[in-house]
Amino acid sequence: MRSVVLSIFDDIGNPHYGGGGATVVQQIATRLAKNYRVTVYCGSYAGSPPAQIRDGVRYVFLPVGWAGPRGGQLLFQLLLPLVAVVRRPDLWIESLTPPFSTSLLPLLSPAPVIGLVQMLSAADMARKYRLPFTLVERWGLGLYRHFIVLNETDRDAIRRWNPAATCELIPNGATRPPIAERSFGSGEHILFLGRIDVRQKGLDLLVAAIVADPPPLPLVIAGGGTAREERRLRELVRPVSQHVRIAGRVCGAEKEALLRDCAFVVVPSRYETFCLSALEAMTYGKPVVCFDLPQLEWISADCAVRVPPYDVRALGAAIGSLSRQPEQRGALGRRGYAFSRQYDWDVIGERYRSLVSSMLDGHRPSRGG
Repeated sequence: MRSVVLSIFDDIGNPHYGGGGATVVQQIATRLAKNYRVTVYCGSYAGSPPAQIRDGVRYVFLPVGWAGPRGGQLLFQLLLPLVAVVRRPDLWIESLTPPFSTSLLPLLSPAPVIGLVQMLSAADMARKYRLPFTLVERWGLGLYRHFIVLNETDRDAIRRWNPAATCELIPNGATRPPIAERSFGSGEHILFLGRIDVRQKGLDLLVAAIVADPPPLPLVIAGGGTAREERRLRELVRPVSQHVRIAGRVCGAEKEALLRDCAFVVVPSRYETFCLSALEAMTYGKPVVCFDLPQLEWISADCAVRVPPYDVRALGAAIGSLSRQPEQRGALGRRGYAFSRQYDWDVIGERYRSLVSSMLDGHRPSRGG
């Protein structure tokens, strides 16, 4: 049986991250494991074993957790090329990791490497740390010959810095539960669901919108992050604690209950690559309120409320208006649930399986994707 390796620093059990990217890689790996021998390399963390088997996939945790969440990411990028020298799969899918996004893996791996662009993070890292991460990222993008992207904006960026590379656009997926008619338009709270990263996820903008115009429904903020980011969130929320509940990291039945019982999901991010939580909202028949970002253009306009980017007043007005209109929420939710059918994981998983099969058979995708 031919072997496929995937790599991502994050893992669904990582207490500092455990975000949408880890869920995506897990879903891809599980589906590829039906046809291939699949290994996923992740970064270690407190409590993680050296290796484990989940759903027919072998997960190996590289020993980088001792360096902390940030230092561990750097060590993970340095270790991957060394692993590639020893471990020789038939194909490697690398989920690009901050802070540089790219690595030296394509230079040392004997197998073809596909860069999975869940986020090009260098620009944000450069703003945060005032270091030339973007220059390193642009140089690194030139090392890859194949990419998978989640949106047209990132595909354009890849073509600009590496016009010779192939670039396949495959969006993220989600599992669609059955929805009862009475669920459309109902809801007890407003939900933010995602990694706790105050600036990137726009949580400061969301809290400011709640302060300026408190809605009739409470806001629940669900997700985990580094200790520093979680402290920042608690400080932000303290003045409006009567309107906001911090649920912490959620998964399984607790996450499903929050989605099922919410009125709508709000996405206040300053930038996104796809936003899995928006898709998850639609699979539960819930509308989305978001900034009108290019990376979110995949969301059909008839199942979301868009506001001008970073406009706190407009965001607050949209949240308040939708909180008071169950009929509008019901109409948006029904259309979103129907729209999400094309993003079911069985559909998206087949696209990955087809691409991997084509690559292993020696047929390269076209540069147009």
